[in-house]
Amino acid sequence: MVLRDKLLERRGLGLIHPWFAFIYLVMALILTMCSVNPILIFLSLFASSLYEIHLQGWMKYLRYIPWLILIIIITTIGNMLISHNGMHVLFLVNDNRITVEAGMYGAVFGLMFAAAFLWCDIMQRMITGEKLTFMFGSFAPSLGLVISMTLHYIPMLRRRMNIVHNAQAGMGRNVRKGLFKRARQWGKEFSIVISWTLENAIDTSQTMTAMGYGVGRRSSYSNYRIKTSDVIFLIVIVGLMVPSFIVTVFSGYKVYYYPTFGMMGDIYEMLILSIFYLAYMLVPVLASRILGWNSK
Repeated sequence: MVLRDKLLERRGLGLIHPWFAFIYLVMALILTMCSVNPILIFLSLFASSLYEIHLQGWMKYLRYIPWLILIIIITTIGNMLISHNGMHVLFLVNDNRITVEAGMYGAVFGLMFAAAFLWCDIMQRMITGEKLTFMFGSFAPSLGLVISMTLHYIPMLRRRMNIVHNAQAGMGRNVRKGLFKRARQWGKEFSIVISWTLENAIDTSQTMTAMGYGVGRRSSYSNYRIKTSDVIFLIVIVGLMVPSFIVTVFSGYKVYYYPTFGMMGDIYEMLILSIFYLAYMLVPVLASRILGWNSK
């Protein structure tokens, strides 16, 4: 697992200066979450899926599909039950209207959350704890440490959960029939993982205190240097970012769902600007294919 993560760091955005890669991923996430335009959200989901496949392969990506579908289903049904606006009524539930427009709005939000989930997963793989310490350690060491530990704990807790579950299975304690007994066993395994993590956190805190972390100014060495390819990358993403922001936040290209679905402005202008939006989202994939951003 560690070797695989190190190999991922040396692919695509992992070869770019950490600050430039961080700026690109944050802006991709902002562009994804600042619009409810189904065309833009679908393009973002498409691009993030392609990059996930490029980094991890089809088999790893297919594991995300059930979760992405679940997110879309929950937001769609949830919005249909909460919001009763819209002209096209499907049926009534306790005199509450279930409308097509509410379902469309919830589905688009589900797609947006799915795309944001993939971009966040890409970020936690590309922007490692070492890079976060480099970026924030000089002027905000506490912030850099908190962000680094937060991103570190998500995959670590997943791995530890698998370790504890396998250990419990080896002792024959996970063979329990009935929903309540399985939930109780899961709660026990989760409690073990949390206790394990808290003990580790205490040990880490004491070690860092003994080493003098946070006492006075500290200097650190880093081998991250801005290269010509980094500058070209920054120029490209800034050039694509401007039209992408226009099509995302400009009121002339807004999409409305209530009382019925419609789109403001000229659809052809929006589609032309969407090409720049798609190009921005596909920058890592295109660069990987054209420039050979592969493992080195």
